[in-house]
Amino acid sequence: MKFILLSVAFLATLGLISGNDINGKDVSEFTSLFSGVSHAKANLQTFTNQQLEKSFDFLLLSFTFDKYELDRPGLEKLYRKISDKAWEDTVGLVKYQSKRGLTVELNGVHNDSRVVGRLNEGKVGKASLLDSDELSSLKLALGYEKILATESHRIHQSISHAHGDGSAYDPDVAHYLDEEIIEYQSGIVRKLTGYIHNLHSIIEEANTKDMGIHLFDQYLEKAE
Repeated sequence: MKFILLSVAFLATLGLISGNDINGKDVSEFTSLFSGVSHAKANLQTFTNQQLEKSFDFLLLSFTFDKYELDRPGLEKLYRKISDKAWEDTVGLVKYQSKRGLTVELNGVHNDSRVVGRLNEGKVGKASLLDSDELSSLKLALGYEKILATESHRIHQSISHAHGDGSAYDPDVAHYLDEEIIEYQSGIVRKLTGYIHNLHSIIEEANTKDMGIHLFDQYLEKAE
């Protein structure tokens, strides 16, 4: 008897589901979108393109310090490492957004979102990245990282439970940003800040400046 009652209840449940027109919906209406991720779509799209551009920008910056230019293998290694991380972050962001049901267009960064244009003492264009000395390149790198760190914090805030009426809340996006982006950013900002202060102290010693820069670069080559 119990089996019969359970069977009747099960069939009744199927009837309710059918009554909700699930089977009548077009397959395109079934996506992995849920929670507040759609509210972060535009911001994540821009941030992904910024990371892609960052990868190429730091690749150009590393070229400035390879053996064909200033012959600073330590700085070249540092900037190539940052470039590689930006590329990994781009791929990771694309995969994450796809998993959450968003589409991603790698269509470049609009002028008002381009980081290089806001740095390098007003210089613009990719060529400006090839015209950097040791200290100015580190300052540019730090400024670049801080701008994107501020942007990731802004995106995190926009999907926070404390933002607006709560409809944009998405803890999964926040967790991804925390684990994959923000933790790295705080570390690299601290590291670059330390490098700048150390190199500035070296350059102030005029008599040993050249040797000091050489030894500093050797340290970077081993540390990175």
